[in-house]
Amino acid sequence: MKGIGLFRSSRNNLFSWKEVIPINRDRSIDYFKGLLVIGMVYAHVLQFFSDSTLYPSTSIITSFFNLITFSGFVFCFGYVGQLAYYRKPFASVYKKMLMTGLKTLVAFYLSGVAFQLYVEGQPLNFDTILPIVLLQIIPGWSEFLVAFALIIVIGVVLFHGFVWLSERPVLLWTTAVILLSATWMDLSQVESSVIGLIVGTDQFPTFPVLLYMPFYLIGIYFAKYPIGFRWKYLLFSMLGTSLFVYFLASHHFQLPDRFPPSVYWITGPTFFLYIYFVISKRLNEWTNGLKFLRIIGENTLFYLLMSNIFIFSLDHAMPLFITGPWSGFFFTVIILGIITFMVRIVTVFPEKERRETVGS
Repeated sequence: MKGIGLFRSSRNNLFSWKEVIPINRDRSIDYFKGLLVIGMVYAHVLQFFSDSTLYPSTSIITSFFNLITFSGFVFCFGYVGQLAYYRKPFASVYKKMLMTGLKTLVAFYLSGVAFQLYVEGQPLNFDTILPIVLLQIIPGWSEFLVAFALIIVIGVVLFHGFVWLSERPVLLWTTAVILLSATWMDLSQVESSVIGLIVGTDQFPTFPVLLYMPFYLIGIYFAKYPIGFRWKYLLFSMLGTSLFVYFLASHHFQLPDRFPPSVYWITGPTFFLYIYFVISKRLNEWTNGLKFLRIIGENTLFYLLMSNIFIFSLDHAMPLFITGPWSGFFFTVIILGIITFMVRIVTVFPEKERRETVGS
């Protein structure tokens, strides 16, 4: 996308996955997203290629990353939204926001079709593709992508509302707390896939954007009023996670509802995400940081899409392959390494070749 003002330059087309990031800010949120991507891909690898009866620890590992990952990404969406969009005039940013939402929706379509082909064994035809395009079917392990797209659309529709809230911190936090009460709604009658994506349903797995919206608001707040490590936020985050721990202790260590999420599931990751956030801030203070982690964070959508396609196709090609936690992590590193090489081919190598050509 062609940079305007504070934005870096990259190609402005549907297939450009480079995210718009203001130049005049730190890169901590890229490290944050990089950590989240690694955890999500690792969890997906274990879910597809491991067996909890052989490796009991895989259930704990996947549950942990399931708990923190989507909420963490919603926080990042709010954080980046404040830095890149909400402090600018609506007229100058809404097209960029809609383009980002469109790219994310296309990523959902591609991931969803890949799941139906490789995992469900459906043929590549009109009857397979159309229900996904119309959001009548939400294929597995792709739900989070369409939820991301909806969050961006909501960010456009409620643009002025988010700007207004960001300037009223007390009301912003009050709204976030009020939204937690939505987790108590009776969603047993919700059968529409579109409505389920917004408010939740128990008919099929979704990540209802309304129920996760508190993390979006908190992300806006953390970016609007630059937050680093503060004891009061650490204590508040511990309070949220303590509700999750209380539920585990009082329910024989059974996880709270995830689809749709209960209030215990929503508040559960707060402590861990704050620790992730603080670690990311520290990484950004290093002279060089961890470049590979930053690359992942800068190209989150591409990593999530390609890792899904790799995992789905490998599951189809190697149905008897079983891995444990350590070998699964090594497998994850290989997948991320391949995707990183693809990113470098598209972004770094052509630029290097261009400079060498100009200099010759």
